[in-house]
Amino acid sequence: MLLDRIELFVSVAKHHNLAKTARETHVSASSVCQRLKSLERQFGTKLYKKNKEGIELTDAGHTFLSGVTEILAELESLKKNLSTKPESANQSLSVGGTYNPSAKHLPTAIAAFKRTHPEIKVSFWTGTRTHIENCLRDFEVEIALIQSPSKNPQFHLEPFALDTLTFFAHPTHPLAKKKHLDLTDLANTPLIAREGKGTTGKMLKKLEARGLQNLNVALRCGTPNGVKAAVKNQMGIGILFCDMLQEEFARKDLKPLKFSGAPELVGHSYIIFNKKKPLSPAATDFLKVLRAMRNENGSENRGKISLEANVPQ
Repeated sequence: MLLDRIELFVSVAKHHNLAKTARETHVSASSVCQRLKSLERQFGTKLYKKNKEGIELTDAGHTFLSGVTEILAELESLKKNLSTKPESANQSLSVGGTYNPSAKHLPTAIAAFKRTHPEIKVSFWTGTRTHIENCLRDFEVEIALIQSPSKNPQFHLEPFALDTLTFFAHPTHPLAKKKHLDLTDLANTPLIAREGKGTTGKMLKKLEARGLQNLNVALRCGTPNGVKAAVKNQMGIGILFCDMLQEEFARKDLKPLKFSGAPELVGHSYIIFNKKKPLSPAATDFLKVLRAMRNENGSENRGKISLEANVPQ
């Protein structure tokens, strides 16, 4: 390599003697001579000449030595910088979540992760369960939280947290002013719900099973923010997970409603990742953060699916 021949030339320039260079570099004197001649041919100039004491540099040799000394110093500095730079400095982590976990749990988890991994760049994706699963399948997202379980066998699932559905209304809505509410109050009231057949869909089916056969689902929204916006515009009574409404309840922008006789329905959120590819070190550490949060909330044993034996512990 050219760099090896340059380093050999620098050693010869220091010792002014081929034999001393050979001993220092553990290369035979004849090999040292051959490599130096190759270097001279490559640059088309005579770099040294022999004298009674050993060798001396030509004018071109002195110019060459000055230039390559600066280059070698820059290379050594670069080597030190790279060797001391944390391996994780070049790592990144892509995290995803459906709307409810993205609103409550993931910002807290990412903040905790960044406190111990400030050098790792984190990307945060939010969308429907189908969208997040597609991102996991295509390895655009490495680890995620979803609100309802996936049925895709290529994904690992484990329970993360629990949340309860709640009805809510604008504070000026007629039902928000009543002291006592029962299921009959829902009979002709426009309802605002999420799209799909998830936990909200199960709630509506349970209400129908309790005699409310003509529920008026006036609007279905693709996102929780859409449901909240519709309720704020007094289009009807909303149904969402309670965790998604804490700020609005605290500001009294929205009011929770409790209907006597209404079924309580609890939804699980899940940690999910693709089993077809091992988690990166960053994702493994993020998984530990999620499990620590789950354990603090005491929900690790409340899941209704079995954990798989071949997942990282």
